[in-house]
Amino acid sequence: MTSISSLSTAQPLIIASAAVSVPVAGSPSVAAAVTSSPSSIVILGQDTSVVDAQTYNARGVIADPEVAPAWEYTRQDKVSLAMMGNFSSSSGSSRFQGLGASLLAQLAETNKGISQSVIRSSTGKALEPAQLSAAQAKLHSSAADNSISLTLKTASGKTVQLTLSSQDNGLAVQADVSGGELTDDELAALGKMADGFQSAIDGLTARPPQLKLDALTQFDAKAFSSVDLSTRFKLDDDSTQTLELHADADQRSVRMNGAAGDLNMSVDLRNAAVLGDSNQQAKALKGYISQIEAARKRGDGDPQLLSMFEDAFTTLHSHYPDTRAASAPQTVNSIELTDTDHSLLTGLADFSASVTEKTTASNPARLNELDSFAYDLSQATQSKGHDQLNRTIVQDQQSHLTANYHKPLYAGQKLDLGRDAKSQNYLYYQINDQASSKTSIGYDKGALVNATVAQSASQSTRISRYVMGHLEDDKTTPVKSSKTQNLLGALHQALQQDKEASQGRGSSRLKQTLAGLQAKVLLQSDPARLNG
Repeated sequence: MTSISSLSTAQPLIIASAAVSVPVAGSPSVAAAVTSSPSSIVILGQDTSVVDAQTYNARGVIADPEVAPAWEYTRQDKVSLAMMGNFSSSSGSSRFQGLGASLLAQLAETNKGISQSVIRSSTGKALEPAQLSAAQAKLHSSAADNSISLTLKTASGKTVQLTLSSQDNGLAVQADVSGGELTDDELAALGKMADGFQSAIDGLTARPPQLKLDALTQFDAKAFSSVDLSTRFKLDDDSTQTLELHADADQRSVRMNGAAGDLNMSVDLRNAAVLGDSNQQAKALKGYISQIEAARKRGDGDPQLLSMFEDAFTTLHSHYPDTRAASAPQTVNSIELTDTDHSLLTGLADFSASVTEKTTASNPARLNELDSFAYDLSQATQSKGHDQLNRTIVQDQQSHLTANYHKPLYAGQKLDLGRDAKSQNYLYYQINDQASSKTSIGYDKGALVNATVAQSASQSTRISRYVMGHLEDDKTTPVKSSKTQNLLGALHQALQQDKEASQGRGSSRLKQTLAGLQAKVLLQSDPARLNG
């Protein structure tokens, strides 16, 4: 972009149909630098007076002049220019377009705090100084309709705080550093997060929203100790969508609330010893995403909400922090895990996750028939014994789905429930599923004495069939399955063959055996496939 100062002094700058005024560098604070009209001619390098020109709108009618927006500070930095370009837009996605990246990049380049706002009077009259000050304070506060806050704690103990906020008549940003001045390395690491910060903003302000949080969870651990993102957006239907993300060396979490429903997820990174290699983690992650997708289909879950749930799950379980150089013990209860132990675990960090749709009553003739969807799943790993030779490891995986929904009697029919009996032709589903997988590993005097996997899955499907408002059929179908696998024999055989191979008397099968065990321990929610 060509800067204003580089233009010839004899060349006029035409500002056509501008909704904001141009801030002029060096002007006092709280000043409208240029009186704005639908079309103005500014002669640069001469007297700064403005020659108003009569202009016509799209209908050929002379437009009424508008009161120029008021800027908190009149400067021509990257942030102010980005705000100037975005302010004419009324949509949240356009208001914040590129603004988060500009704010973070400018802080990284200048190492100076930033505060800027632009406000348009809603009365058609210029705001009095006291009114303007109050409006600016409100816009910078949590009272704004839309807000984004990014907080970074540095490894050296400093705090970086960035905020963006908007409402119908205003747009504001702020960036502060407390606890000392950022070092060159910290500033460089900060600048590298600009695009990731903007990606998160773009995803959350999209319609429908998306969770693009990867870059914020993959921060430079040498420069930063934690990252927190907090957002709140007022949607078109006046509902509110909020999100909170936290990431540090010990945990990651996402909490989101919106009109469609809520999701809540946390990952415990403290037991780094249970983490597998990248291939094992990728297989486990793929398996869990398949479980979530199966639950969505079976429970008729909202595709967009469950898509965000899957995105959050993938993000929190991808690119775990590198803890190999950390001072904390990389073990469960200070016990070092063997390759055999890892083969019987998922390879993922322990977690808890849940997603719940907003409950609705879609049938006005039967308000007790609620439409709902709730799904949760978790993993927890425990170890008993502090002796490497005498210990037990237990890893539990759990999932639970409850859902209720209406469907037409026949595929392809339109479901349009009303009070009229003619509209009361439908199927009402009630789903209740549970699944678990428990892996137990035990050692006695250094010898492997227990390696079992106990799994179970149950599904309950109740379908009520209504024709012209009359209940013609009400059937519940329960399905259960369980199995326990003792893997001790297979492991002992592989260990013996591996020992013989090392002595030149056979081929190694241990790695092959261990690689094939993970599929046996992953959670399986479908009873029909559990024994398949």
